[in-house]
Amino acid sequence: MGAWGHGHFEDDAALDFMIEIEAGDSKKTIADALTYALEVDYLDYDEGNAAIVSSAYIDRQVNGTKFSTPGQEEPLEVDTFPERHPDVELSELRSAAVQALQKVLGDDSELNELWAENEELYPEWRLSIEQLINRLA
Repeated sequence: MGAWGHGHFEDDAALDFMIEIEAGDSKKTIADALTYALEVDYLDYDEGNAAIVSSAYIDRQVNGTKFSTPGQEEPLEVDTFPERHPDVELSELRSAAVQALQKVLGDDSELNELWAENEELYPEWRLSIEQLINRLA
């Protein structure tokens, strides 16, 4: 059974992308995901999740926002990233993250289209992205 929920890290694609960030050159992986999101005409599901996860990493470093849920056995890697990688500076990617997140919420986003079909959870999902935008703006 796959992960699925309206939280930033409650989706298999998001969790897979977090593994990509942790496996290599984290800053390059995050920057590339944001650049890709801004350059494509239509933002596919996986790439939309990559933009959200990338933005969450920036938010964690810049604002100290934590994304692990209460009662979680181990914190998510995003929450421990700044301590594990004190030499990686992500703040210069804030503007790109805001623009990419705005694209995630736009008409040319598969994630937005799919979430809009869920009348119950769409407002919560959208609000969580808008809050992330506001913290990074």
